This record gives sequence, C-alpha cells and structure tokens, in this order.
Amino acid sequence: MGRTVQWTQNRKEKLQKAGEACFYLGLLLEILIVILDKSSWINPVEGQMFRISFLLFALKLSLTEYTRREWAAILFAGLVAGICYLCSTRDETVRFVVFTAAMKGIDHRKVMKTVFWTTLAGLAVLAALAFAGVLGEVWDAGAGYGSKEGVARLCLGVGNSNALACMVWALMTLGLYLWQEKLKIWHFALLYLLTWLTYTATRTRTALLVMAATLALAALLTYGKKLRQAAWVYLAGIEAVLAGVAFSVYAAYISDWYEFLPEWVLKVDRLLTGRIVSIYAFENGGGVLENWKLFSDPDYVEYFDMGYVRLFFWYGIIPGICCVLAICLLLWTCRKLGDYMGFVLVLSFAMYTVVEAHAVSVYIGRNYALLLLGAYWPFWLNGGKRPPDLRSAFWWQGWKLFLRGK
Repeated sequence: MGRTVQWTQNRKEKLQKAGEACFYLGLLLEILIVILDKSSWINPVEGQMFRISFLLFALKLSLTEYTRREWAAILFAGLVAGICYLCSTRDETVRFVVFTAAMKGIDHRKVMKTVFWTTLAGLAVLAALAFAGVLGEVWDAGAGYGSKEGVARLCLGVGNSNALACMVWALMTLGLYLWQEKLKIWHFALLYLLTWLTYTATRTRTALLVMAATLALAALLTYGKKLRQAAWVYLAGIEAVLAGVAFSVYAAYISDWYEFLPEWVLKVDRLLTGRIVSIYAFENGGGVLENWKLFSDPDYVEYFDMGYVRLFFWYGIIPGICCVLAICLLLWTCRKLGDYMGFVLVLSFAMYTVVEAHAVSVYIGRNYALLLLGAYWPFWLNGGKRPPDLRSAFWWQGWKLFLRGK
C-alpha cells in the first residue's frame, strides 16, 4: 500500500515538473513574439509560434489537477471563448483561457520576474540593434499629430515612440509589484524622474499621466497601511473601472465623422488626441455602438486606440462583459488577499485600457494583469481552500470528481 502511494506521489511530481517546463517554454515563446512584434521586422511565422505556445499551455493544463468547480469554470470560460472564436475567428480568446487556467500551481511572482527580465532584455537588444543601424530606428522623427508633428521622438527600435512609452509604463508597473517590499521614498523619486524623462523623450501624454497616477497610488498604499486595508479604496477602484467602461460605451455611441460632432465632443476628442473620432473612421462605421454584437464578426478587424471599445467590438458584448467582471473580481480579490500592489497593477492596466488598447491584443505577453488573473482565479471558487466535498483530478481521471468523501 505504501509503495503504491509513493509511486502515485512520484508520478504526480514528475507530471507537475513536466507541466511547469511546458508552461515556461510557452511563456518565453510568448514574450519573444511580443518583442518581435515591437520591432520593425515583420514576423512571417507569428501564427505558427502562437500555435506552439498554445500547445505548450494546453499540455500544462492537461498535466494539472483541478477540482470539480475549477473544471466547471474552465469549461464555461472555454465555451464562451469557443463561441467567440466561431463567430469572430479570433483564436486568442481560447488561448487566453487556456493560459489562465494553466497558471494554477505556478508561482506567479516567479512568472512575473521571468516576464520582467526577459522583456527588458528583449527591448535592450532592439535598442542595441537600432543604435547599430541593423534593425529599426533610434528616433521616430516626424510621426505624430499636433505638437508632435515633425518632432524627433525616441523609439529605440520599438516601432514608434508611443510603443516605447507604453512598454516603459508596463515594466515600471510590473517592477512596482515585484519589489514592493523594498520600495523607499527615493525609489519613488527616481521613478517620477523616469516618468518625466519618458515624456520628454517620447512626448506621450497618456503614458505620463498613467505613470504618474500609478506611482501616486502605489506610494499612498505603500505608506498608508490603514488606507490599503480600507474596503472603500478597492470599491473606488472598481467604480473607476466601471466609469471608464461606461465612458467607452458612450464614446462608441457618439463617435461620428469629424464634421458631424458637436463642439463639446470635439473638445474632449482633442484632449484624447482624436481617439473618439478614430472609432468611426472606417467605411462600415468601425467600432461604433450600433455595430456591436453579442459575439463579434469576422469582418470586424479595424484598429483604434480605445481599448474597451476594441474589446467589445472585436470579441462581442458577452465576452466583453465577462472580461470587465473578471477585472472587478480581480480587484476585490486583491483586497481579500491583502495584495495592495496587485490592486495597483490591475487598476493601472484597466484605466490605461480606456484610452489605449495595449492590453487588448492577440499577445498574452502584453497584459500583465493576466498573470494575476491566472494566479488568483481558483480563489474565487473556493475562498483559497479546497472544498472538502470535492476532489482534484487530471482530465483523464474525471470519474474521481464524482466520488463521495474526501
């Protein structure tokens, strides 16, 4: 009997190690895809790379035990993603579900450090290639609108200056999470200096505002122990997300050709550097509200900056609502777990998505909030503990999930 138990335990450990190896290989491949996308080189095998990473994450999922509730949640999310894929032909919905489910049992801080350092190394390589004149440009000269037109802006081989500023913000936010215990006042001072230098070099106001707001909230919660334990702070964050989504819906409702918009809308649109007008700037009306469907359409391929508008337009109203609910649940879970810097990270990504679609893309490696979602989704189902009436099982042991007892 003892030998059987020991053999079973050894087999589970081997399967766990094999699953983790598959997961990290898939993660590194996803980061490589992001770095190649940020470069000026067109990747001809991007689709094949996505398929390989998906298979690696699917292998990790197959080598992981889940409770009955967890399997039910995976199947439900997979069903929504599958319908979305059938309607819109966008397979990233299925990839995101498999990736998130596959993160069970993985140390998310280790994953985040892997993402941080490999992404930073990739950006450094792109910068070096740009300075050497091999690939990409150091300066994004002449691109942009208004005050940016004809102004040389730093891009360091990352396509354009807006993309560079966006990556600086994302890595800064991830760094705040990873090294929150070591943060001192002078660290925040240096990060504010980085924020200003990023704006000076790229002239990207959106990144400036979001980086400054992220640092302010992070500092308040770092030094305000009572504040980071207050429920109203997290509720305010959820309300801010819902307000951002509501604004996005309204922007999609009022978007029209420039000459047909009222003056007050044009003033708001100028502050947002043309983001409201850009929703409509297509022959079929683009992402305007009347074009939204419960599940999207293969013809909906237009790109525009407002992230939530793109989310509902590309994937559909039902997947969009599911994503917004997941964000709100994730913010509240951060409160339950005392993860105040996780709250900062998720809220920063959620608010940035109102005006920029960095996180709404085919790339898993862009959206760092997904890493927390993958770490915390089992908590929603069982409060952090395995229910005593449910068993964990691999997919091929599904019959065990319906046995009585512990």
